[in-house]
Amino acid sequence: MRSTIQPPAADQSQHTSRPKVAIIVGSTRPGRKAEAVAAWVHDLAARRDDATFEVVDIADYALPHLDEPVPPRAGHYSHPHTHAWAQKISAFDGYVFVTPEYNASVPGALKNAIDFLYAEWNGKTAGFVSYGIQGGRRTPAADPQRPGSRRHAPRRSP
Repeated sequence: MRSTIQPPAADQSQHTSRPKVAIIVGSTRPGRKAEAVAAWVHDLAARRDDATFEVVDIADYALPHLDEPVPPRAGHYSHPHTHAWAQKISAFDGYVFVTPEYNASVPGALKNAIDFLYAEWNGKTAGFVSYGIQGGRRTPAADPQRPGSRRHAPRRSP
C-alpha cells in the first residue's frame, strides 16, 4: 500500500535555512493506522515555522529484508532500492518515527528500514510517536536510551 499523505502545497523552497524533518511512517502492514497517525503528527508539526516537515512512508521504498552484501556502516550500497532510500533519508536534518507497538516492539519493516542505512542517520535528532493497545509504551522506541545506539543526537522536550 502506497502512502496517500502529501506534504503541504505551500512553496517551501524559500525556507531552505530551516531544518528539514522527516515524519517516517513506520509500518507497512495492511490496514495500518500509521498513515493516519503520521498525518496527525504532520498537521501538528506544520503549525511550526522553525522547520519544514515531510511524511516519508517506508512502504513507498519496498525494501526487502536487508540484502546489501556489505554492512551499512561502510556506505557502499549496491541495490537501487538502497540508493533511493539513502538519498531520501540523507536529505533530512531530523526524524520523527511514527511506529505502532507490535508484540512489545517496533514493526520489523521499520527496524529493517533503519538497519539499511548508517551514516544517513548519524548525528541527527530523532523522536518517536508510538501507539498501540497499551499506548505504545512498550516499544523500544519509547526507551530514551535506544536512539543513542544509532548515534542520534539526544533531544528532550522542554
